Amino acid sequence: MEKDETLLRINPLPEEVEELSKTRAISREAVLEDLAETRMAHLEIHCPGLSPVSVALEERDATIGRGPDSRIQLQLPNVSRMHAIIRYQAEEYVIEDLGSTNGTLLNGVRVQRCVLRNHDQIQIGDARIIFAEERVRLE
Repeated sequence: MEKDETLLRINPLPEEVEELSKTRAISREAVLEDLAETRMAHLEIHCPGLSPVSVALEERDATIGRGPDSRIQLQLPNVSRMHAIIRYQAEEYVIEDLGSTNGTLLNGVRVQRCVLRNHDQIQIGDARIIFAEERVRLE
């Protein structure tokens, strides 16, 4: 009996070639695993002369300013009463300046409205705010 030592065998293609699908197969376990995770977001707020404070963001609007109606109050002179708002829209957090006098900076650039990404740095007056988002496994 002869031993077949073939490393590669190329056969001719059939007359009709099926079009390749661009759809990827995903296992049921992978889908369920993704569903078993949620995203948690928070702000780490650094104000001059104070210890950093962490504030959990919920899936509702969070206004930032020095006024009494702001959900996140920054009692700093260069922060407007209603300075900015963080909204949860289409599974993303968006920051929007509310016509503040000194503006809202995102990673050093003045913005009117912008989607937030993990580790973005927001500057509102003298406050430096770090946006952090992480996936948390649901048990």
